[in-house]
Amino acid sequence: MSERRTLRAGIIPKKCEICGINDAKFVCMRCKKKVCSSCYFNILGLCRNCVSKSVAEAWKGEKKNLKDILDIEWID
Repeated sequence: MSERRTLRAGIIPKKCEICGINDAKFVCMRCKKKVCSSCYFNILGLCRNCVSKSVAEAWKGEKKNLKDILDIEWID
């Protein structure tokens, strides 16, 4: 099965193209690399290589209250 067809089917083969350790579960919207959850900013849809260093540092560590940061009302 071709890689393109595999991705379209929702199956992302191989290890993360950034760390090479974890299984890839996402595809970066900017560079199209297949990456793991540790190397991916889910809310942005970007891998850690495509996110500026200042943004990456701001999001590291503690959990953020996105409702307050983004000033939006979440719908459950």
